[in-house]
Amino acid sequence: RQPPKSSQPAAAFIATSSLIMSEDILEDDISRILYESDSVSSGDSIVSRIIPYVVKCGTFAVGLLAIALGILYKKQDKLLYFPEIGGIPRRPGSNPRRYRSPSEHKLPFESHMIMTSDRVKIHSWLLLHPNSKKDQLPTIIFFHGNAGNIGLRLPNAYQMYHLLNANILMVEYRGYGDSESKSEPSERGLKRDAEASLRFLLTHPSVDPTRLFLFGRSLGGAVAFHLAAHAEKNGIPLAGLIVENTFLSIGRMVDVLMPYLAPLKMLILRIGWDSGVIADGLRMPVLYLSGGADQLVPPEQMMELYRKSGKSSVCARMYVVKDGTHNETWLQGGTAYWEKIKGFINEAMSMSRNSSFYGSASISDSDLNKDGSHMDVGLGTEAENSAKSSIPIMPNNIIGMAREGMSSKKKEH
Repeated sequence: RQPPKSSQPAAAFIATSSLIMSEDILEDDISRILYESDSVSSGDSIVSRIIPYVVKCGTFAVGLLAIALGILYKKQDKLLYFPEIGGIPRRPGSNPRRYRSPSEHKLPFESHMIMTSDRVKIHSWLLLHPNSKKDQLPTIIFFHGNAGNIGLRLPNAYQMYHLLNANILMVEYRGYGDSESKSEPSERGLKRDAEASLRFLLTHPSVDPTRLFLFGRSLGGAVAFHLAAHAEKNGIPLAGLIVENTFLSIGRMVDVLMPYLAPLKMLILRIGWDSGVIADGLRMPVLYLSGGADQLVPPEQMMELYRKSGKSSVCARMYVVKDGTHNETWLQGGTAYWEKIKGFINEAMSMSRNSSFYGSASISDSDLNKDGSHMDVGLGTEAENSAKSSIPIMPNNIIGMAREGMSSKKKEH
């Protein structure tokens, strides 16, 4: 049936309108799709342009990091060992007055060039008491810190010689002072230097080989730890070990001084000086001298070393100078500081005479820590105001004296 004629125009209008609306909607959809497609294409284009730059920048950054880490791996010895620093000369003979030779302090001494196992000659001074072997005096091998020559340690050695009534062998590492520099300072090299110094003393006609002590400050403490372990491994009966403001290991010091490198240290760090491992098994008597205000090596590291020794050493002792700083503890500790060292030396020598623990493969529980490990804290009676130093060299007041001496020396010329 056909619709009425009057309604046909209306139907046509509606159909036409619907078609137009449908076309409009279709056009809108097409426009939207085309717009979105253009947007996606534009975004893809931007991303595709950025990605190569990001990759290049990342590659460049990784390359720079690799180069930096490679340099650090290769040159890290340069960051630890400082034969010369600031205005301080390398050789003792070029030091200011009072730091050139033991003779300036009227100390009887011998100067020696000691041959190491790799044919490097290292310089040393042996401060020697008359009739020392006959009088059975102790001899201390003095291992210095990481910078400067042994002349700058003469004031300290002078006090050791007189207050402890001991001979002092002052050892100068390879590349330092008057030692040969054909081999640069390194962990392996310094260990050989230490071993050579011990061989030298064991055959010296004026030294009692049964009364040998090791002393090391800062880096020198790590050197002394190595030599103590070397002696025990080879059945050499040392009387004891004394360390001052030393560290657990270089790795632990990286955590403190360069924390940003700590996550990468397993990849780049080739210097060990792991005294913590040695302390775990060292049997000989050990004295720890700690500055409670050490600004370089956290005192907690000395405490941890002491606790390790408490489990293995026949006599572990610790003395803390409450306000002692890294380089100045020996100055700030006063009379009590020297009394603690002398008391330890006497105790250790008494134990070495009455005990055979050095020659045995193991120690019984009855031998271990007969008197128990012991720690004392002293306030120090001769504290001095000293500026903080990030490098463990020598007391800052000595640096000042040395610089004054250098100035006066220039004026003399």
